[in-house]
Amino acid sequence: MSAELNRRIDNLIRFGTIAEVDYENRRAKVLSGGIRTDWLPWLEFRAGTTRSWSPPTMNEQCVILAVSGELTMAVILTGVFTLEHNNPSHSADEHVIEFADGARLEYNQATHALKISGISTALIQASTSITLDTPLVKCTQNVEVGGSIISGGDQVAGGISTMKHTHTGDSGGTTGKPS
Repeated sequence: MSAELNRRIDNLIRFGTIAEVDYENRRAKVLSGGIRTDWLPWLEFRAGTTRSWSPPTMNEQCVILAVSGELTMAVILTGVFTLEHNNPSHSADEHVIEFADGARLEYNQATHALKISGISTALIQASTSITLDTPLVKCTQNVEVGGSIISGGDQVAGGISTMKHTHTGDSGGTTGKPS
């Protein structure tokens, strides 16, 4: 075989680490052996009408996939765990996304539990409505409402029912329940 053919075969699939990232142009450079690639695109989860964005990070291990062994026509596939970067779970039932600032999204398919933690704020925007279809919604702290509250059931505040309470009337008796 020729040296050129050997080079192309060696370059078809290469392991490396991310050396630089150009977020604006969606490209990265990779160190692989003694080679530092030119700017290459990375593979993203989705890139059509549905799009995702999770750029590679410095020193993240990756695979270079080079068409015909030409590194100038290669793409980067990230997501290879290394010994230096522990995976965020060791469970076959958990699906986890963990961010550099400690924010974490977990779904456990065995317990059917979704957990989001490590965030400072959350915003859900909907132009029509949001429905919480569950037997119970718990808020462990204060609730602030900027508009009306419409309820089909009783409200109890400080142990007093708005639908069933009575109190002393003006003439000494008790009032009837609210109607």
